[in-house]
Amino acid sequence: MSLLTLAQPVAAGQSSNLIELRTGWRMATAGNIDDSAVSQPGFDDSKWYPIQRMPATVLQVLEDNGVYKDLYYGMNLTTAGDLWKQDWWYRTTFTAPADQQVYSLVFKGINYRADIWLNSMKVADNSQAVGMYNQLEFDVTKEIKPGTANVLAVKVTPERDLLTENGILVGDHPVELADSWLDWINWKYIGYHEAAKGINIPFVPDRNAGVWKRVLLSSTGPVTVRNPYVATDLPLPALSPATLTVYCDLSNHTGRPVSGILHGEISRPGKPTIVLEKQVSLLADETKETAFTPDEMAQLTVSSPDLWWPYQWGKPNLYHLKLDFKTDSKISDSQEIDFGIRKIVQRRDHDNSFPQIGTGGGNFYLQINGRDYLIRGAAYTPDLLFRSDPERDAAHIRYIKDLGLNLIRWELKIADDSMIERADREGIAVMLGWMCCMQWEHWNLWSAEDQWIARQSLRSRLRELRAHPSVILWANGSDGLPPDTVLNDYHQIEKELHWQNAIVDTVAERNRFWSGIHMLGPYVWRPPYYWFSDTYGPARGSSAEEGDNETIPPSDSLRRYIPADKLWPPNDYWFFHAGGNEGGNSTLANITRALDHRYGPSQNLEEFTKKAQLAYYEDVRAQYETYATHWSNRKMLMHWMMNSPWPSSFGHMYDYYFKQGGGYFGAKKALRPRAVVWDYYATGDRSTGRVYAVNLTSEPFHGNVSISFYNLDGSRKYTNETAINVPSNSSLVAMSVPRIPGLTPAYFVRCQLSTDDGRVAAENVYWESTTDDDLGAPANDDQFTTNLSQWADLTSLSTMPAVDIKMRNSVARQGDNEAFLTTLTNNSNHIAFFIRVEVTR
Repeated sequence: MSLLTLAQPVAAGQSSNLIELRTGWRMATAGNIDDSAVSQPGFDDSKWYPIQRMPATVLQVLEDNGVYKDLYYGMNLTTAGDLWKQDWWYRTTFTAPADQQVYSLVFKGINYRADIWLNSMKVADNSQAVGMYNQLEFDVTKEIKPGTANVLAVKVTPERDLLTENGILVGDHPVELADSWLDWINWKYIGYHEAAKGINIPFVPDRNAGVWKRVLLSSTGPVTVRNPYVATDLPLPALSPATLTVYCDLSNHTGRPVSGILHGEISRPGKPTIVLEKQVSLLADETKETAFTPDEMAQLTVSSPDLWWPYQWGKPNLYHLKLDFKTDSKISDSQEIDFGIRKIVQRRDHDNSFPQIGTGGGNFYLQINGRDYLIRGAAYTPDLLFRSDPERDAAHIRYIKDLGLNLIRWELKIADDSMIERADREGIAVMLGWMCCMQWEHWNLWSAEDQWIARQSLRSRLRELRAHPSVILWANGSDGLPPDTVLNDYHQIEKELHWQNAIVDTVAERNRFWSGIHMLGPYVWRPPYYWFSDTYGPARGSSAEEGDNETIPPSDSLRRYIPADKLWPPNDYWFFHAGGNEGGNSTLANITRALDHRYGPSQNLEEFTKKAQLAYYEDVRAQYETYATHWSNRKMLMHWMMNSPWPSSFGHMYDYYFKQGGGYFGAKKALRPRAVVWDYYATGDRSTGRVYAVNLTSEPFHGNVSISFYNLDGSRKYTNETAINVPSNSSLVAMSVPRIPGLTPAYFVRCQLSTDDGRVAAENVYWESTTDDDLGAPANDDQFTTNLSQWADLTSLSTMPAVDIKMRNSVARQGDNEAFLTTLTNNSNHIAFFIRVEVTR
């Protein structure tokens, strides 16, 4: 038996020698079951829970088997109790291929520890198989039974430490580097609590324990091929020729030296195949990295390459690499991956928005293939139980592109690799890194085991991620900066693994060694003028997260997870599905305050949720708009968050059921490549407003910008128009507008961007008040609360008369899809405001 600490990025590569062990699994609580007996062929597991889909966490399996029903409804999640205090067996039977020399088991992820048995023999104990993000491979050549049935049993021990966000360790169990949902769930209800001490530690009942990522069987000749990777370079600003360096790890599993041929082929339809070959010798039991370099092989200098581009800039072209190692005239092992040719460069601008933070430059920004990449993205999360669901993954990708987002952030929680593979194919850039605040950032509490796991986990993550062209940025820390001993090792690992993408050591500004990205928030609703004003620091710079942790879903969604008798007014059932921060997120206090002041108190569920969508539309639209109009000091925006891990009012633009909220449509409007934007009289003494023209395309735009003001009754009070010329990838102030007298307390502003021949290229409608929103001085800008010194008065919007809307639908075939065209006609003399059109099944 031997433990291979090299992680295998099998999701990024394919091989005929790899078999996923997906079926035939069962699960049971460990109880008093004899460890060695479980992996015997005659062991009776007929009363165990069948696992309908693997990988699967404990709680997912129990829900699938009806032990706990509809966990996301009401407060059902509490019915499961403390599942994390038990160990759990996972068991399956499989047939191993015959006529191979070396067999190994690959575990992509076990949470948190495991004792692993195969055919009554122990493969690893829970000091070897440990770490949620530590990929492991175990040589089981001695334990395997080729050509016949084998029994694999994995006894999972969940994470057992109890650590608070502020570093208080409850009990004597040491820290374990699993994951955390922090304030993404409401820690007052879900997790571990000691009310008298004010201790709340958020986690789901099983702490996401289980075999949560894929398990594979590798069967090969004497030498295995692992971790294929192609590092690419471009001679910027030129985009040709590209130079490629091909890496892989070769392992000799015999007790004697082995020599053979490493053969590689790089192919792409319409391009000549690049053939690579070299003689490699390995010592007994040796593992070593082998490379094909452009210095030794001229064919790795590629003229006129098809580059991988983000989807808004071009095609995300992929090449294919196949590697195999041949010894004694037989292929011992092979690996295949897709990769993209592109170059990522990280830079700092000259903005001085944060002069109090040391030196090292201004705001962080990226270049892709030599072009400045203005980041307007959002944070993604998998399911709360880490369910693997390809259909949901595909829907997320469709929503990302429909919105127009250009970067998606994972904060750890890298559940299934298929999402990143989809991002590769769809041209969606990805940022990843360690989770904030909890285990991963209390370095002073790390044991020797934690120190080892942290480094092994980084190796595993980067080996898996580095082959993906969509992955452009990794964060070694989130809110905190790792200490030098940890950070130096992280940097050494990144160097050893030839990481070719951007790296930041922290995404928070409160560190002396700032990386150019801040996390000042806010994490609650803000009035739209806030984002245009240069008064407030959080609205500028490069931000890793800012948004609204109190996001009320549409009423249709609330009815799906809140019991009918608990729907109004908001109560503990609502708060159970809220975030955990006590600044108001946990009771929805901030958004309720904003709605009551600006739109008027609500009398029922429908009124409350409709007003909420209006407010989110305003806030999120303005947030994204300013990260196009104000390029000089705004380079990166990550909205917190894009989606939610379960039915929840924690920050999202579309909810768990994929129902879009007001923020979704506000973001979609702001993220169009050509836009016309109104700034809400936001700057200076607020006596003059500005209209911006935005052109994020590669071609200049010539045309006209117009603005009109309308009273609530539809009467037009002001209009103006001007000609504009907007260079490519830029924005400009098209006109300035003074305060308009004679407006109703709530009024509308309509802006249009049109071509020279009069076609509308972009349009925006704003609702505003003659009473300005005012947050006050920057000192009032607390990231977790919304308290304005003056609120806009939009209450009269509720008095608008009903209108007669006629809808006409048509359907057209577009390839394999159907396109629905809906035409709305307002047959009244009044403004039709905030009308929603839906296609439902």
